[in-house]
Amino acid sequence: MPASRVVTILGAVTFLGALTVALAGCGGDDGFDPSGSAERGIREQIYVELELSSEVECGDPPTTDVGATFECLATDAEGHTYTFVAKILPDEVIGTRLD
Repeated sequence: MPASRVVTILGAVTFLGALTVALAGCGGDDGFDPSGSAERGIREQIYVELELSSEVECGDPPTTDVGATFECLATDAEGHTYTFVAKILPDEVIGTRLD
């Protein structure tokens, strides 16, 4: 059974008002995938909060050590772009915030 991964957004998405969001995502069967977890979590939350599909791309973190940060860029179906900074937290949790 694959381990569950948690992704949280620390901050708010601004689109027709401010929305505070928290997300949960799942990691893959092949181990900890910080970029993939952040991409899935951000994509799901934009869909839930804004009711829009989106494309999300995250760079690879320089390391999978706790505290490592990496950047993600999300573009929603209406063409709005959002830059997130993701951070690896303890217990394979990914925290993200709007930059």
